[in-house]
Amino acid sequence: GFIHLPTNQFYTVKAQMTDISKLISELEKIWISHYPENPFHYFFLEDFYNEQYRAEQRFSGLFLASSLLGIIIACLGLSGLSAYSIARRRKEIGIRKTNGANISRVMVLLNKVFVVWVAVAFILACPVAWFAMNKWLRNFAYKTELSWWIFALAGIIAIIIALLTVSWQSWRAATKNPVESLRYE
Repeated sequence: GFIHLPTNQFYTVKAQMTDISKLISELEKIWISHYPENPFHYFFLEDFYNEQYRAEQRFSGLFLASSLLGIIIACLGLSGLSAYSIARRRKEIGIRKTNGANISRVMVLLNKVFVVWVAVAFILACPVAWFAMNKWLRNFAYKTELSWWIFALAGIIAIIIALLTVSWQSWRAATKNPVESLRYE
């Protein structure tokens, strides 16, 4: 059936036909019989919505690429910072290993500082991210609520990435022979 909305000069048609070309030709005949002076133009609602959200889809791709680049840069910085921190604590690690500390204890000691910093950064970033996401989601007709688990998952992923990045440096330091770090002292 037809629904005429005089405010926007469109007719909306809901049809249960599988042959789209036949439907369009029949609609064109009906249109011409009622409005012979106006040309027949049509579009599908799905195409209209897709066109409306195309900018959001492009933004989504750009946001994903920027996020991945940011994560890579952060991992490189975290790796460099952990290498520097471990180099400064080389003697301490050697003394601890000489006194009987095992590899896991040394790794926990070295990783703990970075996990705490990532946790603090996550706690500070959560309210900012929630505010920005809420503001962005207000622009959509069909809104979705932000759940707490999305932020919890992001925090867990951030800590896992930080642990993977720092643990490699910690493992190298923890498995190194303590004699090498204490030889020249």
